[in-house]
Amino acid sequence: MTNAALHDDTSTARITCHCCLSHYRVRALKHLTGASRSTCPTCGTRFAVVDPVSSASAEALPNRQDTPSAVPDSALPSDAAVSMPAPMRASFHGMGGTLLGMHVVNVCLTLVTLGGYHFWAKAKIRRYLFSHTAFAGDRFAYHGTGKELYQGFLKAMLVFGIPYFSLSAAHTFLELPQWIDVLLQVMAGLVFFLYVPVAIVNARRYRCTRTSWRGIRFSFRGRTSDFLKLYFRGWFFTILTLGTYYPYFQTQRQAFLHSHTYFGNQRFRFTGHGSGVMVPFAITLFTTYAVLALCGFALAAQLTNAGLTLLLIPCVLGPMWIWLLGQKQRYFWNHTSFGDAQFSSEITWQRLFTLYLGNLGLLLATLGWAWPWVTVRNARFFMGTLSLQGPVDLDRVLQDTSEASVTGEGLSTLLDTGFDMDA
Repeated sequence: MTNAALHDDTSTARITCHCCLSHYRVRALKHLTGASRSTCPTCGTRFAVVDPVSSASAEALPNRQDTPSAVPDSALPSDAAVSMPAPMRASFHGMGGTLLGMHVVNVCLTLVTLGGYHFWAKAKIRRYLFSHTAFAGDRFAYHGTGKELYQGFLKAMLVFGIPYFSLSAAHTFLELPQWIDVLLQVMAGLVFFLYVPVAIVNARRYRCTRTSWRGIRFSFRGRTSDFLKLYFRGWFFTILTLGTYYPYFQTQRQAFLHSHTYFGNQRFRFTGHGSGVMVPFAITLFTTYAVLALCGFALAAQLTNAGLTLLLIPCVLGPMWIWLLGQKQRYFWNHTSFGDAQFSSEITWQRLFTLYLGNLGLLLATLGWAWPWVTVRNARFFMGTLSLQGPVDLDRVLQDTSEASVTGEGLSTLLDTGFDMDA
């Protein structure tokens, strides 16, 4: 968060955003106080309007009024200007070549051990990525081990995997009536549906407790039962409303994950609402339905060059869904705070589209061998667009560790749900 300058303009007052230098008029000057907060419509930067008169003596500023007034900068004493702290920015310093060497060694050891080294390889890669991710100049540290991931996988197989595979594959080994087979398949689907939210919560809990910054660890204190209720309720209303409720469900899920995450003894907060992403989601969903309907009609009617209409799916829907992803990422981070500081994301759909298009080209041209460089590109992009603006009192942050089960992490690996380094 930055500060905005007040300027005297005869009968009116102007505010200048220090980020983009845009000028705005103050409509109701009497409502302008030192606690005023606003957002620049041009660049989206949050700023605070500082009442310099309150911190100066009455003799230093002539024509003192009862309400805050707009005065020229030259009329302020030197100690009246309130300097806001510089934004704390994230960055990534890893190299694709180093990651490729690690990946080649990990693949060889995994093949030699018939897959057993996979968990140690995953912990090694994650330790490298975290150690090369910095925030405000200080790097993160990952404390998880391959042994923990392996034990978590065994627990997940015992508690979750065996019931699922037993129900889904029962018809392969047993002669069952059709209605019993259908019932078992439905039960297997319900069990799988239950696995996913359990994996999300517990994997996040494990990763937070194994991640530290400046020697202080993170933690996640959300209850699995509460997230299960949110998850089932969200999908129920999403199906009931034919997908319309999904932005609200996704925002509630993000709010649960963010607001139950702690750094030491200090909590993150989330103030977003589903209505903030409803318009981009509705536009994308309507465009998707329209393109799919057009392609279906062209193919059914056997129109000339009907196959060319299928190009609309990657050429139109691809950029649209990337645009929606960028809107959601930016909205979620811009409504996440830590103490009095607010996170800010500079993601734009153009830059995101360029990133994904470049990644796709690299993977296709190298037959997948460019995976390390794709990983580095993604990390540099997402870290480079994130910052924390506002005062952060790190002296108030105290270590508050709690152990977490690795079953959720093992379940995430078992089902390959892809919740690595999620927001």
